[in-house]
Amino acid sequence: MAAPLLYSDKLPLRRVEDLPLYRTEAAGRMLPWVFGRATVNPVPLDLLGAEWLVADHPIAGIDRVTVGGLPTEGWQLVQQLDATDRPISVLRLAQPTTALAVAVTVAGRRHPDTGELLATPAAIVRELLRLCGHTEPRDAWAGLDADYGQTTLGIVFGDEVALREAIAAVVEPLGAMWRPGWATRRAPGLPAATLDPSVVETITARADNTRLFTTARVTYAYDWAAGAARASMNLAAPQAVNVWGDLPMQIDLPAVRTARDALAIASARLADAARARWVLDASDVSDRVGELLVGMTVQVSHPHVPAGLAVLTSVTLDRERGAYTLKAEMHSTSAPRVDLVRRGSALVPSPTQAAPITYRDGVATFTILDDLGQPMAGAAVTLDGLVTANTNPLGQVQFRTPRGAHTLTVRMPGFAPLQLEVVV
Repeated sequence: MAAPLLYSDKLPLRRVEDLPLYRTEAAGRMLPWVFGRATVNPVPLDLLGAEWLVADHPIAGIDRVTVGGLPTEGWQLVQQLDATDRPISVLRLAQPTTALAVAVTVAGRRHPDTGELLATPAAIVRELLRLCGHTEPRDAWAGLDADYGQTTLGIVFGDEVALREAIAAVVEPLGAMWRPGWATRRAPGLPAATLDPSVVETITARADNTRLFTTARVTYAYDWAAGAARASMNLAAPQAVNVWGDLPMQIDLPAVRTARDALAIASARLADAARARWVLDASDVSDRVGELLVGMTVQVSHPHVPAGLAVLTSVTLDRERGAYTLKAEMHSTSAPRVDLVRRGSALVPSPTQAAPITYRDGVATFTILDDLGQPMAGAAVTLDGLVTANTNPLGQVQFRTPRGAHTLTVRMPGFAPLQLEVVV
């Protein structure tokens, strides 16, 4: 049995050149692994443009296929073995194309035993490790289950990245700290030890305002085919804004799929960033306190520094001396309230979706709505590729046009463009 990959080793993704048949323009591409639900550009396999590889493994299914930006029902999912007896998932198009872009929304890997879609952080991390040859104890990554067991992700691995980078891409945007086999929300928990004069020789504290933020722009629901996020929101901590002013931060949650999860995760991260913190340095800490590891919480009770709960960010043990050198962080105030200021979504159209329309005296009024049915203000809408206008605060845009079938292209800064087929 091969040894497990190191955390610094690359994921064992295959290249398209490992397949016996592929189109030449796909040369150099990695064959993707897909977890949860995500939209991908499949790998073209045959010269006619009929067969496309969507994942280098079996998948739970395909939700949607677009060709040239328009939905199509003329497709079939085929799960088969390639010439090397490796299972792959292939899309077959009823109307082949070599000129138009193909995008596929995939429900990705299943659990090898239960068959469930692997979409939670802990499930994805465990499967990544299994695919890299690791055998984990049953309680490994239990913190991800406890803190993020209901969080739904969708993520694609289609580039050369190390195993450590892949795990970080799943875990760190959530606001979690981790080490092999362990992860937890980046917040104080139950203290593992108490740092007081009986066990600490030297301890200092300094205020750190360099990572202070009071507002946040959040992007989520990344579209791997389009190379852009499909949704965003803006958050603010009003009490912190009143004290510190508007200090904006960017929070990117590419694998997070829903507004509910994005709001919860980003609110916790902004609440953490919207308050000053103390950075503690302690040396010659007796190992009588027990085992200390990065991410653990300690109770600080020392006259030389502020008291409270601190999270360990660096731990070094000198075994010969039986002494730790520690670095920890603690907040100077309680978490402030965080408010949702604005939410916007690029539409994710279905074959039956249409923009509400009114028509009078040769003028068509279209109302552009997001995925929750809310008006999209400030969107750039192009009619039939010819004329562009922006939606008003009610999400409405008007064009003088004859009756008939038309195409609306909707664009919002930072998001993938969307095409809607409408009939006036």
